[in-house]
Amino acid sequence: MKPNPQKINKNNTSNKKQPAISILVANYNNDIYLDDCIRSIVTQTFTDFECIIVDDGSTDGSKNIIKRWAKQDPRIIPVFQENKGVSAARNVGLNMARGRWISFMDSDDCFYSDALKILYEVGEQNHADIIGGGGVTVPDDFKLADTPVVNYANPQFVILGFNDVDVIKMEYLGETHRLVWVWRRLFRREVLQDVRFDEQLYPGEDTCFIYEALPRARRIIETRAMVVYHRAARRSVSAAPFNQKSFTWIVPTMHRLRWIMDTYYSKRYHKHFYANYLDMLTYEFIIKTLASGRMMYESAKQLKQIYGTEYFPTKYLKRSRRIILWLFMKIFG
Repeated sequence: MKPNPQKINKNNTSNKKQPAISILVANYNNDIYLDDCIRSIVTQTFTDFECIIVDDGSTDGSKNIIKRWAKQDPRIIPVFQENKGVSAARNVGLNMARGRWISFMDSDDCFYSDALKILYEVGEQNHADIIGGGGVTVPDDFKLADTPVVNYANPQFVILGFNDVDVIKMEYLGETHRLVWVWRRLFRREVLQDVRFDEQLYPGEDTCFIYEALPRARRIIETRAMVVYHRAARRSVSAAPFNQKSFTWIVPTMHRLRWIMDTYYSKRYHKHFYANYLDMLTYEFIIKTLASGRMMYESAKQLKQIYGTEYFPTKYLKRSRRIILWLFMKIFG
C-alpha cells in the first residue's frame, strides 16, 4: 500500500534565509564515526546549507557529540527522537528540510571536501533534477584527517532521463555509482514532494526510495567525481552477520517494489528489473543460506509467502536459477 507522507514544508515560518542544500543525517549509536561525519560536513567548501541530524534514540555518546557541534555551528540542527528506525529518522529530516536541494548522509560516512560544491554547481548549471557522484568504499578504521584534500575541476558527467534505456545505463555505472545509494546524490526538492522512505522496510528502503524518485525527474546527471567516503562499518547493515534479519525484509520489500514497478515502469523494464533483482535474491536467500549450513527452513519460510506469485515472478530468471529455487523450496519449504 502506498504510504501517505507529509509533503516537504513550503511555508516554513522561520525568518532564516532558505539554504541552497539541506543535508539530512540519520544517526543511531554511531558515536565512534559521528565526529568525522559532521566534520566532513561543516568543512565543506560549499557553505550555504543546513544540516539536520536526527538521532534515532541512541544510547551511546552520540547526543553529546551532536549537541557540541550544534553549539559550534548554527547550520547544525539537532533532532532527538525515540528509536523508530532509519527510514523514520530520514522522513523527519525530509519534513523539516528547507533547502532547494536535498542531500542524505549516513552517520558513518564522510563527504569529500568539495562534494557539495561539485554536485550543486553541475546540477544548477545543467538544470538537473537529480545529480549523483561516486562513493568510494573505505575500511572500518578510516579517518577523515588521513585523507588528502581533493579538488575537482570540470568533472566529466553524463545527462540522462527517465526512460528504460537510461535507467538501465544508471544500473551499470559501476561499483562506485550504485543506483540505490541515496547518499551520493542531490535531489531537487520538487522531486521529493511526495516521496518518503517506507518505514516498514529495513533494509530495502533505499531501493524503493530511489525507484520511486526517478520517475519524478526529467533530467538526471551522473558525474565521475567522487563525493562520499562510504565506510564498510561493522555496525552497518551491509556488514552485518548472516542471521534472521538477512532475509525477513524481502516480503514487504517485494510487495512495495511491485507497486512501484506497476505504477511507474514499463512492462519491458519489468523483465530487466526482475531478472537482475531476483538473481541477486537467489544468491542472498539460497546460496548464502546453503553456504552457511543453517537457517534453510527459516529462509524458505519467508520465500514461501511470495514464491510463485506476482511479487516474485520467477519466469524472468534464467532456467538454472529457477531450478535452484524450485529444489530449495521442495526440500526446505
